[in-house]
Amino acid sequence: SFTSAGGLIKLSPSTSLSSSTTPSSDDNGITNSLAGVKDFEEWFSSNSSSGAQFNNIRHALFDSMGRGLQFTSTKSSALNKVAVVPRKLVLNVPFSDNEDDIISSSNGRSWDTNLSCKLWEECQKGKDSVYYGYCSLLTRGTNLQRGTSTYPSTAPDALRHWTSSQKYLLEKSEKGQTLLEVESKQQEDWRRKYDSLGASEKGKMTYENFEWAMETVHSRAFRGDFGALDGGEGGPLRKIASLLLPLSALAFGIIYATDPSVDQYFVPLSIVAATPVVLTIIADQKGSKEAVLLPLIDSANHLQEADSVIEYDPAVDGFVLSLGKKCLVKEGDRAQVCISYGVRKDSELLLNYGFLRGVTMEGLGNDAGDENRDEIRQRLSEQFLIRNP
Repeated sequence: SFTSAGGLIKLSPSTSLSSSTTPSSDDNGITNSLAGVKDFEEWFSSNSSSGAQFNNIRHALFDSMGRGLQFTSTKSSALNKVAVVPRKLVLNVPFSDNEDDIISSSNGRSWDTNLSCKLWEECQKGKDSVYYGYCSLLTRGTNLQRGTSTYPSTAPDALRHWTSSQKYLLEKSEKGQTLLEVESKQQEDWRRKYDSLGASEKGKMTYENFEWAMETVHSRAFRGDFGALDGGEGGPLRKIASLLLPLSALAFGIIYATDPSVDQYFVPLSIVAATPVVLTIIADQKGSKEAVLLPLIDSANHLQEADSVIEYDPAVDGFVLSLGKKCLVKEGDRAQVCISYGVRKDSELLLNYGFLRGVTMEGLGNDAGDENRDEIRQRLSEQFLIRNP
């Protein structure tokens, strides 16, 4: 599937986490922070006997995108299989794509409701959860604090978090008004799904807790179309798919990694300040469809042109991430790993992820001086209106 050419990347030796730019405070849980990363990496490494691997990548902070993954090698051969996530570490629920709001046959609820409830339950278990390290990464370590029932947002600039005054600028355009209507309907839909839960489940989480989980699922979940696979040279031929569009997107596209040689970094004129990740098509041999949360892989930030490849490998019963040369974005003497969400509209990005393609947060005040994130959201509003008059 993915082969590499063995060239050298023009890169200085990787820097340590301690030399990365670290904010002076992280009081509100929104600032760029490595909180929860240590617990995650210890947890992930402890599952190496089950096949968990991360090769030549690490969590780091970047001025343009915040927390993401750094590529630490100087060899193009290292782009192959940078991450292997065993199925046992993957939260999953049945999924069907017959319509946007699919009801699970097992309990009459939508796939996102089921996955959100499952995620919240695991986060509340603390270190007793099989997935505690992944939950720590998502919650920035707060899941391991006894008695904690609220977690920092995984998509802090998604439209649902904006105040009325911050949304005001969007009302000046027809497309902005339409986006606000979609956001309102989404909130009504999520409230309806929460109200449909049983009393015991609602006793374990408030609507705000449910909203946190739904936000995480809609900004990070992958979907799988798991069909039978053919045999071929070198073992089973795995259906390879790069990151595609989320459930709310209107179109799909697959990019195959055809040129793995890396002579120099792909440096785009503009990059996306983003939180990862999205729904994708992945293949295995079970003939079923699932929505899944993939630890580590969903830590990579977004670049539309990135030629990333995710595949399910039945030989290891795990999900594998390989990179192409366009996945590496040079920032100073470091390289950030990016994966592609596919092509999607600004309205969707702003609704569920809180970013726009090509709009970075560089040059804006940090959270300590902008607790309400007014500067960031004003920039996003202005750019949305310019692109969508």
